[in-house]
Amino acid sequence: MKKFKLLLFAFIALFASIKGNAQTFSLEKDSSKAWWVSPGGTMGIHLKAKNETASNIQLSWKFTDHHLDAAWTFEGGCDNIGCYIYSTNTNVTDNIASTKQCDFKFSYNGDTAAMGTKSYSTIEITEGTTKKFATFVAYKTSTGISSSMLQDNEVAIFPNPASNYIDVTYNASSDVKTIALYNLIGKVVSVYKVTDKNSARCEFSADMPSGIYVVRIADSKGNVIATRKITHQ
Repeated sequence: MKKFKLLLFAFIALFASIKGNAQTFSLEKDSSKAWWVSPGGTMGIHLKAKNETASNIQLSWKFTDHHLDAAWTFEGGCDNIGCYIYSTNTNVTDNIASTKQCDFKFSYNGDTAAMGTKSYSTIEITEGTTKKFATFVAYKTSTGISSSMLQDNEVAIFPNPASNYIDVTYNASSDVKTIALYNLIGKVVSVYKVTDKNSARCEFSADMPSGIYVVRIADSKGNVIATRKITHQ
């Protein structure tokens, strides 16, 4: 009987630990991107966070990264409460009811921006000990994603920091064939074969430790086109 009680207590403790570590909210995706087609005016990019608990939660968010190529304008970031201009001091808390969603919308205007340019914002979203990052990206193009999206050898990686994957965008003329992920001691963590001329999604394995990694992009001859550092949360 004593042994049974010990096993029962161990099971209860394990269940409590699992329950305590369960995520309180989820994101429909790590990044949301759109192709701004001229003339387009202001374009809003949506991404939703969902309360996964049976209770109300306090969802807080703030900007961690913000970039506008020349002549792009940022029209504001909105949540369930209101809309906000970019500021490093922005720190908003939303009350989200059980199973309900927080709809984030970030708006950009590329009317006077040059073709092939981009803008993006990354926010950190937290609730208790749960932390996630979401990135909103706008590209300007005449017909959708094209080889003129980026300058030669220019590479964009987002989101950064990332939780589950990174999207790598590059110029088609770069002839990208492989994307490799290295840890800081130079060990290869993952190698991704590229099939798309302009972009690739690199998903992280479930057992990949958090930390800083180096992304190395190479062409069909094995020449390194670019290297970038990313943070895996």
